[in-house]
Amino acid sequence: MNSIVRKSFPFSVLITLTFLTLSFQLNAATYKGRVIDAETGHGQGGVLIKLQNSTGQTVSDSTGAFSLTASLGVKPRNTGTKGGPILRYLPGRGGFYLSPVENPQSLHVYSLQGRCITTVNCTPSTNFVRLNMPTHGLYFLCLRTTQHAYTFIWNHNGTSRIIAPKSMPAAQVHQLAKAAAGPALIFEKNGYQQEQMQIEAVQDYDNLLIKMKPLIGDYIFDDDTVRTYRLYLSESEIKRLLDFNALVSGFTVNKVWATGRLVFEDRSLDSISVRFRGDQSIWDCISGGERKKDVHYPQYGFGNGDVCAKFSMKFDFNRINRDQRLYGLKALNFRSMSFDPTKMHERLGFSLYRDMEVNAPRAVHARLYVNDSLWGLFCVAEEIDGRFLKSRYPLTGNGNLYKEAWPEEAASESFLLSALETNNNPEDNPNVSDFMAFRDSVINESTDSVNFLSKISKLVDIHHLIRYIVVDRCIGNFDGIVSAYAFGGGAHMRHNYFWYHNEETGLFELIPWDLDKALLFPEPNFWSNNQPTGSNQIPNWNVINSDYTPIFCDFDPGSFGGYYVEPIDTDKFLRLVRTTTWKQFTAQCRHFLDNFFTSAKVDERIDKWHKQIAQPVGNDPTIDSTEWNLMVDSLKKAIPLMRTNLELMSDTLIVR
Repeated sequence: MNSIVRKSFPFSVLITLTFLTLSFQLNAATYKGRVIDAETGHGQGGVLIKLQNSTGQTVSDSTGAFSLTASLGVKPRNTGTKGGPILRYLPGRGGFYLSPVENPQSLHVYSLQGRCITTVNCTPSTNFVRLNMPTHGLYFLCLRTTQHAYTFIWNHNGTSRIIAPKSMPAAQVHQLAKAAAGPALIFEKNGYQQEQMQIEAVQDYDNLLIKMKPLIGDYIFDDDTVRTYRLYLSESEIKRLLDFNALVSGFTVNKVWATGRLVFEDRSLDSISVRFRGDQSIWDCISGGERKKDVHYPQYGFGNGDVCAKFSMKFDFNRINRDQRLYGLKALNFRSMSFDPTKMHERLGFSLYRDMEVNAPRAVHARLYVNDSLWGLFCVAEEIDGRFLKSRYPLTGNGNLYKEAWPEEAASESFLLSALETNNNPEDNPNVSDFMAFRDSVINESTDSVNFLSKISKLVDIHHLIRYIVVDRCIGNFDGIVSAYAFGGGAHMRHNYFWYHNEETGLFELIPWDLDKALLFPEPNFWSNNQPTGSNQIPNWNVINSDYTPIFCDFDPGSFGGYYVEPIDTDKFLRLVRTTTWKQFTAQCRHFLDNFFTSAKVDERIDKWHKQIAQPVGNDPTIDSTEWNLMVDSLKKAIPLMRTNLELMSDTLIVR
């Protein structure tokens, strides 16, 4: 993806801008054509087609065909800077409260490039408009009534704010004014992105072909459905996939791709690439070119299941065919959940991050058949890639995405280029100066800096980071950002996360990954309830610790028999974040505990999924359904314990 440089209006200029209004007068016209799915070419019935600023509308038939006759008249709009309704943005409700306004019709949101982001229709009694706007930035709003069109500038930063009608100069916002006032055909259907086509008065519209793109992944990640995937591999390709000598070389897991055909309900993708995924979880399960059998770690919280019974997989839809997508997605991850006796850790953990407005992957359960043989129940997790970014950051989504890079001296330019997941093709002219500036700011900062927060806030979304840490510490994500696995000589590894450089804010945001071993209590390796427990000796987030000696841990020993982890305070960035944002952390902990991580709300989610996957669990040859039921009950009993642990952690800052 190419980087986009975006200009924004200085606040002082916005106050004095004057607005240009446009008016059009069109006679009655007929618009005919067909609406199709952009991926499959199939006709799309049930699409609502309407002409902007007109009461005329129709719905496409089962083949996607439509015919709409309507006339359009746009009256000059009163858009003076004085008077008019007031909009108040309420982040908790995710929308705008409208001060009394006569006969509201619609609220339109436009980007600074003049593209309509979303449209919400109103009724005469509407006093609140809900918007799905996860991305912060500068927007142009147009509130239409039967008599007027009021324009607003909205600097969306996630906080409550009141905005009044503004004025804008013609020279700088001509495209915005045209988008706001110009007529357009609108095409809308649930599960698809809204499509628009600008209308010109002199042109005929009797043979239109409208291609509607599916909303990225929405159908795949329906929270109410366990879907079924069928993968077909030739004899030679399944032999390639199951060649464990090629897959594992010592402690290296190779990417061995096989080519197959995927059938998903009424969709068939003839050439997709598939491979096993994971590192330690695979090399611990391969010996002498064979998959190990009956490997159990019940003493480490993994239940009595065979953790080598099935491997996680990655499906890549466009590795062979660059234009191929599945409901807008380029890839999917099929997580085996072998180390999760509840089969819910990842799905629950990601949902809790999203509750706190952290852009975590979506995840659902699904059945996987290979050559019509049931391989079992998997957790289908969203790939962190450009598609993920585009669905979360619709205005841009083109910033740099880094996998497992950290602001420390080891993050050299060459390392960062290898960690770059987007904008990393030669034609993109990869540029990692954004992360190097982040790294240098941390490295050059003193260890007790009082200015750290003001400096780092210009590079990192601190509010987002604190929310991330709150969830991370509550669910015991011991295999994430707080764990630096030490290898001697100063070398260490920290994994299961991404950094995204949000172009709209210019700030870095964390994205979580791989949570199958989270949601265990006591938290492996780390203190619980403000004290060490057994072998869990690593001081937790609320402990100011001056001893940086790596600590030996034996949870999940695998091939190593144990490993060393550095105390959290060894890392300057985390230490300074904790020290300078403690009040924010405690406040966000309270918000999380009161609004999202309540026993009632979490139990409701667990109970829903328990009922949803009971039959697929019973059919899975790798799962003991009796033990699974017991472990789900155990997870529910652990939720109050995790609540207490976070409450104690946020109440006390310990100096050790």
